Amino acid sequence: MTRIVKDPAERRLELIEAAESLFAKKGYEDTAVSEIVKKVEVGQGTFYHYFKSKEDILEAVAEKIVAPYVEDVKNIAKGNEDPTTKINSILNRVLKANDSDLGIMKLMHQKGNHLLHQKVEKALEEGMSPVVTEILSKGTEEGIFKTEYPGESFGFLIASTLYLSHNLSWDHETRKRMKAALEEIISRVLGVNDYRFHLEI
Repeated sequence: MTRIVKDPAERRLELIEAAESLFAKKGYEDTAVSEIVKKVEVGQGTFYHYFKSKEDILEAVAEKIVAPYVEDVKNIAKGNEDPTTKINSILNRVLKANDSDLGIMKLMHQKGNHLLHQKVEKALEEGMSPVVTEILSKGTEEGIFKTEYPGESFGFLIASTLYLSHNLSWDHETRKRMKAALEEIISRVLGVNDYRFHLEI
């Protein structure tokens, strides 16, 4: 049988997609490297040429999952809106993941994928942090925001937003109150008095 030689980037993506598919079917913890290479029809040597370990490819899967969100955040940052509107739009993009990407949310929360969940949140924060910190820093310089810790403020806001988005079991009234509370917290953390943040959830 003739061995098919593929472009390294293409082969790497094949392995990532195979791993993502298996994690969705079996969970990360119950998926073996041997199953990933079998799905792609390559040897384990090929796998270890691209990834040091199963956890290494898990991080690659997480980065693939968050890439569209990070790209959206960058596009929001390039817009002509004021800093407060940009921050509001970015937080809503994170919240909309639950509504528009149910397959990904199910993958993150299913049994055996706790570590994937952690990796996705870490990749999301790391990918968005430089862009959002720049918006917060610029807004602070212009007197729009009043915070001495723009980077840390971003981390807190994302963590709070993810907390709200993950609690899908709340009843309508509880969710409404938590949403209002978070909108108020965002304003206080950023020191904004003349803008009302609105979370779409």
